[in-house]
Amino acid sequence: MIAPLSLQQLQQRFGGELLNGSIEFSAVCTDTRKLDNEALFVALRGENFDAHDFLGQLEGKVRGVVTEQPIEGSELPQWVVADTTIALGQIGLLCREQFDGPVIGITGSCGKTTVKEMLSAIFGQRHKVCVTQGNLNNHFGVPMTLFSLEPEHQVMIVEMGASGPDEIGYLCSIAKPQITAVNNVMPAHVEGFGSIDGIATAKGQIYTSLQNGGVAVVNADDNYADYWRGRMPEGVRTLEVGFGHQWAVHPDNIVLNALGCPAFDLVIEGVSHPVKLQLLGEHNVHNALVAAGCAYAAGIPVAEIAEGLSLAGSVGGRMQSFRGKSGAAVIDDSYNANPGSVSAAIELLAQRDGKKILVLGDMAELGPDADKSHREMGRLALERGIDQLFTLGPLSAAASIEFASGHQHNPRNFSEREALIQALVPELDEGTTVLVKGSRSARMELVVQALTDGNQ
Repeated sequence: MIAPLSLQQLQQRFGGELLNGSIEFSAVCTDTRKLDNEALFVALRGENFDAHDFLGQLEGKVRGVVTEQPIEGSELPQWVVADTTIALGQIGLLCREQFDGPVIGITGSCGKTTVKEMLSAIFGQRHKVCVTQGNLNNHFGVPMTLFSLEPEHQVMIVEMGASGPDEIGYLCSIAKPQITAVNNVMPAHVEGFGSIDGIATAKGQIYTSLQNGGVAVVNADDNYADYWRGRMPEGVRTLEVGFGHQWAVHPDNIVLNALGCPAFDLVIEGVSHPVKLQLLGEHNVHNALVAAGCAYAAGIPVAEIAEGLSLAGSVGGRMQSFRGKSGAAVIDDSYNANPGSVSAAIELLAQRDGKKILVLGDMAELGPDADKSHREMGRLALERGIDQLFTLGPLSAAASIEFASGHQHNPRNFSEREALIQALVPELDEGTTVLVKGSRSARMELVVQALTDGNQ
């Protein structure tokens, strides 16, 4: 934290009840396995846990407690509230109000973590950056990012995820970004939003939450760009990025090297600088444009943006290349999957030389469109010349069936991971590229580990 807070500040600002007096704290803890006697403990409830069950074990191990029920017989200072998850966000809001540097908020169906890391590389050349760690991007994770603000930080980059309506609006209410971007809208978590239109509305809250003087970085190539343009609050400036030369931020002269890493000229309002990405796939040019737009809105010069993009490295489980068994190239894109990111993966794989194998696990949370979406991925893999498709799980069977219909062989769909691996390994040689993709629930990283002997 930039400066300590107190329970009294929280109670006076947000209500609730104080028991056993007030304390100051400069750290917050929510995990009973990682207690800190200098921290305030917030007893959270989730679908599969309730920290209130452990309140009796906290005496002498934390400075104070935020709880929904008083701890009987305890001398610990307590802030008793109606909802500890809301209280966690309120503590985060007070931390945010201590910070006067630029705050950039990023959301989208896929690629937002890559955009976040690109921005961190850009700003990290000359600034101390507070940035979302890992995938701490929800109503628990964003407050944690706000707690990590320190006096030396000059810029904050906040990734925001959502699985249902109004979540982005809530996260914006506590993080208060002045520069925001929706990377894209694709079928992901459709079950929680009801439709793709619902996703666009929910993600668009990162724009409608902007205050006067804010900057909205808009992906002009997205189908919902016009929708967002029509909903911008008064006094918000729009900066549009896209592949067309008419947009303020666009690429020129895109080429891919032998590995599939793009190089291009980054053009921002007529000023051009070369970029060589270390990341695989042309789709990362788009991610770079969004990051560049956000950095430019914050006042970073074009040359410095280009240099930072060229320094940005890959993120675990997202388009990382390794040498696998029998000398095969294994591309690990196992972190997550939706139709948009699978399409990008197929495009990358299609550009490789030699034999091309796609290994696809189920794409989760697609609602009633799940069968259709998986079939479309199988058809796209067939059309783009992928040589073999191995799938894991009941949903991805539809992709296998569609793909196999064009090759006149039986679908290679598996219900057990080990059986898939045993069938796949004999297909590997030095002329083969295997790309592994799937939603987190499919645990496709275990397939990557088996193909590379864990040497990622």
